[in-house]
Amino acid sequence: MGTSFEKKLLLLIFASAVIPTAIVAAILYYLIFNLLAWQIGIPEEIAYNLIPVVRKINLIILISLPIIFLLIWVIALELSHRISGPLFRLERELEERIAGKGHGHIRLRPKDELKALVDKLNKLLNK
Repeated sequence: MGTSFEKKLLLLIFASAVIPTAIVAAILYYLIFNLLAWQIGIPEEIAYNLIPVVRKINLIILISLPIIFLLIWVIALELSHRISGPLFRLERELEERIAGKGHGHIRLRPKDELKALVDKLNKLLNK
């Protein structure tokens, strides 16, 4: 399972956050500038006043989007570690039991996401 599963999970979490964010941002950008200007029929003088505003908004977007994507990446990385790490440890522990090397309870960290599942597996192993 290990790193391949973790990479897939990381990319899935990241894509599931970034794709909707990018779509919503693009739609809002389009609505704000294109449809609004088209609907009210902006004369050239007003359009010249909007150009600096559009440039500032573009600058804000160019600065903030990489920061937002980096933040989403960090959160996705943390989530993938919290899910795939315990799965990897559980798989390794079960392989040891099957091979006859391990004994006793399967141990995970107290804050691991799969702690409840491992507790039930330990009850089953005790029977």
